[in-house]
Order: sequence, then structure tokens, then C-alpha cells
Amino acid sequence: MRRTRVSQGQPVAAELLYVPMSSVAELTGMDAPSGAARARVVLRELARHDLEGQDRAVELGSARADDAKALDRLPGAPVLVVTTRFFAEGRTAAVSVATYRADTCRLTFGDSGGVEIHHGPERRAS
Repeated sequence: MRRTRVSQGQPVAAELLYVPMSSVAELTGMDAPSGAARARVVLRELARHDLEGQDRAVELGSARADDAKALDRLPGAPVLVVTTRFFAEGRTAAVSVATYRADTCRLTFGDSGGVEIHHGPERRAS
């Protein structure tokens, strides 16, 4: 599933969510709708799992063409890529790959290892 996150009317992230068929096994025999309606059904089914945890990786990168278009940037523009794996029942339940515009976000790392993403006006490096 793909979505674009918007803050104050400006696109700030392009996100891809990969959900293994085993995580939504109840949907395999069902004639589920397509598009946004199917995405809501998949997310609802995924929410039934008791998530046991997650791990997250943060990388600097360059925007690929499809992400650049969604983020209103040129291909190759600097981005932050945050990959999150969600675990349930001892296996990977879903993987999110979120590509953030580097000029509109700030990451904060907490003592517990958590990462918060803040969106705001453009900031310039000093």
C-alpha cells in the first residue's frame, strides 16, 4: 500500500507498507474491494494482531523518481528513509518504508530507543 503524508498542505513523506499474505490470511479467500477500500480492509485485519514489537532503521538517501513526484521534489533530492518492521506471533507482520523530505522533518531519538519525527517549516543546516 502506498500513501503520501501531508502536513500543513505540503507533502512530507511517501510511505510504502508491505503486508505479507500470512498477516492477513483471512482475506485470501475473500473478494475484497480494490484501491483505498482494500487498503482499509487490510489495515483493519492487520490491527487484529497483537504487535509484539518493532525495530526501526534510519538512512540518508536520494529520492527515487516515484517518491520525488509524491513529495514535489526533483529525483535525487535528499531524503530520510525510515524502515520499520512490525512483529506479531514471532514473525514479521508488516514493513513500512517511509521516505521523508529532508528539508521538512527532524528526527528525535529518545533514551528508550524510540524515534519521533517532527514536521515543520524548512530548516537550513548551519
